[in-house]
Amino acid sequence: MNKTLLTLAFSTALAMGGAACAEEQKITIGAVQMVAEHEWFRTIELGMKAATDEAGAELLVANAQGQVDTEAAMVDNFVASGVDAILISALNSDASVPALKRAVDSGVDLINYNTTINSDIMTTFVGVDNTELGAQMGRYVADYVTKNLDGKAKIALLTIPKYEVGQQRREGFVAEISKVPGIQIVAEQEGELPEPSANTLETILQANPDVSIVWAANEGGTVGAITAVRASGAAVKVFGTDMSLQTANALLDANSGLVAVSTQDPFTIGYRSAQLALAKIAGEAVPAEEIVPLQMFTTDKPEDVTAYLDKYKALAAN
Repeated sequence: MNKTLLTLAFSTALAMGGAACAEEQKITIGAVQMVAEHEWFRTIELGMKAATDEAGAELLVANAQGQVDTEAAMVDNFVASGVDAILISALNSDASVPALKRAVDSGVDLINYNTTINSDIMTTFVGVDNTELGAQMGRYVADYVTKNLDGKAKIALLTIPKYEVGQQRREGFVAEISKVPGIQIVAEQEGELPEPSANTLETILQANPDVSIVWAANEGGTVGAITAVRASGAAVKVFGTDMSLQTANALLDANSGLVAVSTQDPFTIGYRSAQLALAKIAGEAVPAEEIVPLQMFTTDKPEDVTAYLDKYKALAAN
């Protein structure tokens, strides 16, 4: 082989080797969603994607579909594929631990967001105080009843008791409304997804025509409550949890019955979760806990709702 061909061959091999090395060094992060169909989790994903794109990392997303065994399989699949970190809102604080421990034992960095687990492998959490999320709306409802309903109201609850965060939200909400003696909880049923929640609330309202207020503990329940109130024509006010494009539009619709939504900032939760994972992978020190501030959107501040719509419509289009 002449000198020119030898040099060309060497240069080509070097370039190919460099490309392969760059490919091997690309950071990959796996994200396990509780239930990916919720807009809240889709917004979480938007935040994660923004952070990984900025860093030139790859984001892989899996849907646990609300099932712990599916969640475990997704975690194991991520480990087998060689991800550098896993971001997860664990379905169960105890049952989710074994698969996550296998991941950590395999050298995968772990970031817990939204929900916690009962294990010392959870060294970094990003999310909110869910008891306060419920309490924030509880205080708002207590004030609303005191000022607008002479301190008396019969309330129906759509809750999500199978999740730790749902239990915490209910605890915070009930603690605050209990401070007003004239508020009475007359019905409580599970309400996670829109259609089942709408059907459940329609049944509740038929059995309890004197209900004047409904509180829903998550986005799906809130959307379902709005649907049921519209269908029934009842003069019921809805107070919800977790903003979405649909609930934002409902807040601007005087006929929806929706009065207020207590919410997290899912984009920031997702963004910071991915950022902290990247920092962990790089060997940097990260906080044990990062609490993202809560927000409240109400019908009497439509400019805030409009700003929310403008922001998230743009995000969803990307």
